[in-house]
Parts: sequence; C-alpha cells; structure tokens
Amino acid sequence: MPVRRAPSILFLFIANSLLGLAALSDSAFAQAVEADVAVRVDDLQFLEVSVQSINDFVFKIEGEGAIFLINTSEGSVLVDTGTPYAQNEEQRRAIREHATGPIKKIIVTHFHGDHSGGLPKWKKEIDSGEIEFVGHHRYGYMSRIQDELTPFFLRRYHPLYPTRVSLDPNRPPAIHWKMEPTRPVFPGSDYEFELGGVKFVVIAPENGGEGEDGVLLWLPESKILFTGDLFGPLYPMFPNLYTIRGEKYRDPLDYIDALDLVLDLNPEVIAHTHFRVIEGRDYIQASVRTMRDAVQYMWDETVEGMNAGKTVWEMMRDIRLPKHLEVSQGHGKVSWSVRATHDIITGWYYYDTIANMYHVPPSAINGDLIELAGGADALAARARVYLSQGQSLEAIRLLDIAAGHETRAVLEARIQAVEKLISASKSGLANYSEIGLLEADLRASRALLSGTSAKQSTR
Repeated sequence: MPVRRAPSILFLFIANSLLGLAALSDSAFAQAVEADVAVRVDDLQFLEVSVQSINDFVFKIEGEGAIFLINTSEGSVLVDTGTPYAQNEEQRRAIREHATGPIKKIIVTHFHGDHSGGLPKWKKEIDSGEIEFVGHHRYGYMSRIQDELTPFFLRRYHPLYPTRVSLDPNRPPAIHWKMEPTRPVFPGSDYEFELGGVKFVVIAPENGGEGEDGVLLWLPESKILFTGDLFGPLYPMFPNLYTIRGEKYRDPLDYIDALDLVLDLNPEVIAHTHFRVIEGRDYIQASVRTMRDAVQYMWDETVEGMNAGKTVWEMMRDIRLPKHLEVSQGHGKVSWSVRATHDIITGWYYYDTIANMYHVPPSAINGDLIELAGGADALAARARVYLSQGQSLEAIRLLDIAAGHETRAVLEARIQAVEKLISASKSGLANYSEIGLLEADLRASRALLSGTSAKQSTR
C-alpha cells in the first residue's frame, strides 16, 4: 500500500471514519480487524487542533500530540500535554474553553515529546503543588537517557525528520525531560483516586509499545481506557518493539502482558492518543487480541527458530504473520522485532565470527576488498548484476564496501538499488521509518553524485 503524503484534514477524517466503521457497534460486523490502516506517522503533523467530545465530561483536544481533558465537579484532569511546538498554545486555549474547573492533575502516559512536551507550561503549578504530575516511576529514567544523549539521538532522528529535527548544537534544553512525576506509579501498585465523584485508576505496566514508562488511565464507571501509545501511533498495528531511530528494545513478553491487562479490563472505549478514538467492546476485544496474538506468534516462531539453530538473518527473512493475524506494519515491523527479540535474549554476539568480539569493524578491510576486486567500479558492475536479478539487498551489501570510495558508477548503482527498495516498501508494508531511512540514503547518494557533500549519510 503506498504511503500517503501530506493528506488533507478532510482525507484523514474520511479515512479514519471508514476505518472506524467496525467500531461503531457491538455487532458481528465489528469482529473484522483491519490488516492495515490509511494513515502513517508523518500524517500527524497535518492534524489541526480541534475538540472531540467522547462523552459529556471527557474531551479529546486533537493535534500532533493529542491531549485528553476530563472534567469533574471538583476540577479537571489532563492526560498528556501535547508537543513543545507552537500548536501547544492553541491546545491550551481549547483546554481553558472546555475545562469546568482548575486543572488538578496531569497524567503523562510516557516520556515522548509529543506527550510530555507541554509540561513546562504547567511547571509553576506543578512545582507549587497546585497540580499533581502523575507518571510511571520509570519516566525520569527514560527521560534521562533521551536528555543526556540528545546529540546522539538528533543525528539519528534527522534523516527521518529532516524538516522537523534541527542539528543546531545550541538548541534549548528539553525541560520536560528534566521534570519528575510528583506522584510516581509503580507496576503492581495502581494509583486510585476520586475527584468530583469520578473514580480514576492509573496503571503502570512493566513495559509497553513505546518504552518502559507507559501508564494507562482507567475510568471504571465509564469503561474508558486512556492508553497513550501503548499500541503505538496507529491502531491496530504491530508494535514498534525496536525503533530504527534508536531507543531501548521493548520486551515482547511484557507487551503481551500489557495487552492481556487491557483485555481483562474489557473497555468500551479506548482513548487512543493518535488519530481515532476506538469504540465498541467487541471490536476492541477482537483487535487487541489480534495484536497480542501477532506478537505471541512472532515470539513463538523466533524461539523455535533459535532452538533449531537458525541465524537471526534467516529468521528475519522467514518469519511472517499468518493472514488472520496481519495488522499494519506501518510503524513497527515484524522482521525488526524478530531481531530485537533475538538480541534481548542473547545479546549482540551471534557466534558467527570471533572477530566480532573485538573493536575492529568489518569496514576496516573494505579498502583491501576494493583493491582485490579491481576497484570500486568492479563492485558497481557486480552490483548491477544483482540488480538485474532483482536482488537489491545483495547489491547494497556490495556497494556498502565502497563507502568512502564512491565513484560515479558506485553512486549510480546505489541510487538504482535504493529506488527499487523504496518502490517495494511503498507498495508493500509502507513502513514509515524504513522509507524515511531509504530516502535519506537516496538524498545522500544524489548529493555525492552531484559533487556536493551529503550533510547526513545513513551509511
């Protein structure tokens, strides 16, 4: 399925309305679970601020990072704070217009900036104790990693978000990653409170689809579950157990446990942060069960392959979801999760070559290989043979040897190979990160070919 670029708001409304048809009732029709969805991560930046009522006291304030407002007779609760971008002020105006009382608590579902980025706007009230900042006890830990490694992560994020992520070394600090929950929540110890006659239950799973610090908010009387990015930005989707942009692995068994928890709660509404709110008890059960079973299948197949002596590369190639468990891989991807699962279990040493126990990288002898091959153009010629046989990945592996020694033939062959990979990805899973990194590689090669220095190379 091709990637949708820069869709209109009307398009997103229609697409998500169609996808939501299965969630409109608890009929037999609601049992169908989509194998893919019409939106991708970059569509979020085109979402304008709007207010959607979930019931008479719960509102979703839409945007690139949505905020939920829960009103009670004694004050209001926010779930997430939106992004640190300019749109946040518009969302805050919507909060002021629709809140029936002072904000008493802010529950941040996890540390990612599109959920926590608006925290500094509330810092004065949080520091004074007027507002309680509720979050997972691992929020500070996950934020610390991101904060201390900001230059490293920016270099990784820039190829994926070239117009959104600046490499400016003087960028202001991310204050939301320096704030700690004033009321941390621990796994196995839910935080329950009542405000204005409404009961709230904050639940901290061991792990989730977007990191170790994800929390859920459950309103038991209304049967509404606020999930943040437990399921990722798309719904339904295969989880992003490994982010190509670079974060810690998300444990598949913990993720399965978290989805079992959702199934046990049996919500009627999932207040999903990005794009649509999910409605219909039967549809929610069917879709959550499909996502859980897809991860369980991936785990089982990976374990079986490891016990049978298969390499991680063979398992990445061979493990595919059966048709009845197919869900979108527009953000997470099964093959990446297979490798993440393998590496969570075994670590980075694959028992393939003893050289990998030491500091000398494979690229250290690339110059020798180029010389032995008769020059970089010889590698390019062999790569073109692979391309003629439809083996773009083998061509890329050959051309990688010539990194730093590129000739026009090498760059032209690489551009051809990457263009084929992009075309296959867009017509296949349309995975956002995969396409983003392929396009970054393509830009780098084209820049080198034109005689300019590529500012960002993914090689």
